[in-house]
Amino acid sequence: MLPLSLATIDEAVLRQLCEDGCPESQALEFKRELPGKQDQDKHEVCKDVVALANAEGGDLVYGIEEKDGVAGSIVGIITESADVAIRRINQVLDAGIEPRIHGLRIQQIPVSDGYVLILRVPSSYDGPHCIRSNNKNRRFVMRNGTGVVDMSYDQIRGAFDRTATLAEQARRFIATRRELIAKGETPVPLKAGPQLVVHLVPISGLAGRMTVDLRTVYHRNYNDFISDEWGGGTRFFNIDGLVVYPGFGRDKGEEGYNHIFRTGAIEGVTLGGESMEKQLSLWSLKMSMFYYQSMHRFTEAVKSLKLSGPGLLGLSILNVKGYELVISRHNSSHKTVDRQHLVPSEVWIEDIDTIDIDSVIRPLLDTLWQAFGVERCLDFDEATGKFKPRQR
Repeated sequence: MLPLSLATIDEAVLRQLCEDGCPESQALEFKRELPGKQDQDKHEVCKDVVALANAEGGDLVYGIEEKDGVAGSIVGIITESADVAIRRINQVLDAGIEPRIHGLRIQQIPVSDGYVLILRVPSSYDGPHCIRSNNKNRRFVMRNGTGVVDMSYDQIRGAFDRTATLAEQARRFIATRRELIAKGETPVPLKAGPQLVVHLVPISGLAGRMTVDLRTVYHRNYNDFISDEWGGGTRFFNIDGLVVYPGFGRDKGEEGYNHIFRTGAIEGVTLGGESMEKQLSLWSLKMSMFYYQSMHRFTEAVKSLKLSGPGLLGLSILNVKGYELVISRHNSSHKTVDRQHLVPSEVWIEDIDTIDIDSVIRPLLDTLWQAFGVERCLDFDEATGKFKPRQR
């Protein structure tokens, strides 16, 4: 792979590669022409991309002629426009590779006699990927030096195990964080009462191949993590990442906080209820609004941090034993929770970029409401399944 971000590569950089005789490698291959439009050509580009994804990732550079295994000269592409070529290649990859490779990028580099196209393939964290032919045949390949070889059974199994291991790491992370919050070991002191907690963990961050620039969030984007109910907020760094919180707690504690971890995982916590007139009350509308709004806020944040692909979502209510669910000013569930913590099973998200938040959140909220003896969450339209919160 070229040791540069795609945004910094221009014609001068490409010419220097050729003058220096930059060699092809495990993660870099030069090609004079774009992939053709025949089935064999489509199969070939899918094979090249899958091979990189199943290994350590890399760049396919179209528009540079290779001579004896090194970059020879720029041969600008003029056979079709860059937009058409990018669209065509993306369509070929979508149709011919399974599962989809998240984070793949194609960059046009204008040169004096046309353009060069760089196809940057990330190392897979949710593979192994295969080439699909006629919806029947599957072929698993990987890069080996400057060539492509079929994966062995052990290599295929190991790739599947890698994805399962990352998912388990995400589950352990969420479980550990819940335990600390339940014990009061939070980055800021919180008001007394049950805590509504949400975790979104992008698997790409756990894979260690993508980093989060928290300084940018600190200086420019921390307002994106301020809840509308806080009335303002501030932030600070800690060993785990960046904490955004109201900053008005003083002796009574804070209303909540959002914690952005260095892996891109995000944790949100807010007060969910209170003790009034000898009744322990959990606020149902606040619960629905918090989880739904947090998911919108967190998924948009993950996208802005360029952490695409699958993730794990966890909702929970901690320290809630003995509480009733307040449904309206004059109505409650009349059933108290019989355990200290309510923890539905985590949900695996195939692609954070394309998540349907309503369909993901609704069954989780139904489960939490049912823990109080209520049939379903009343903040979704029963006919459409869309979020439709009640009036306060």
